Amino acid sequence: MTAVDWLHFGCMEKEALKSQVQLATTWFLAARTMAVADGNLPKVKETVAGLYARSILELPEEACVAAKNPENISSLRIEDCLASVRTLPRPLGEKVMTGVMMIAYANRAMHPLEVRWASMLASAIGLEENDFQRCCVDARVIATMLNPSAEDEAS
Repeated sequence: MTAVDWLHFGCMEKEALKSQVQLATTWFLAARTMAVADGNLPKVKETVAGLYARSILELPEEACVAAKNPENISSLRIEDCLASVRTLPRPLGEKVMTGVMMIAYANRAMHPLEVRWASMLASAIGLEENDFQRCCVDARVIATMLNPSAEDEAS
């Protein structure tokens, strides 16, 4: 590989990381908004958001760390999250929606503000009712796998 090739490769790598940080930022804004919509932020919801980012969204650790850096995320608002979600390719938007609903289902009940945030996100992503329902079913499956004892408590 020549020096020019290495330089080009380095630029491509930086661009890829930049887009991963942007996706991670969008994810963590959406996830945190849902996580606090019921009035509190249990540590487990933060942990689940990180696991989802790494395993389902396939984001590298450095992108997640950069996204959660206060210099990056602290000045952003819900409107910024909605604007960013609108620009995501449809499959990524659906993954974000599924993850957000997984966080909402973590305690087996939805607060009215959680319902409102889900509605706003679904609208921004452009989900139709069937797509939204599919995301919700997938989210319930994941939430149940993460907290199987809650299924017994709900019965």
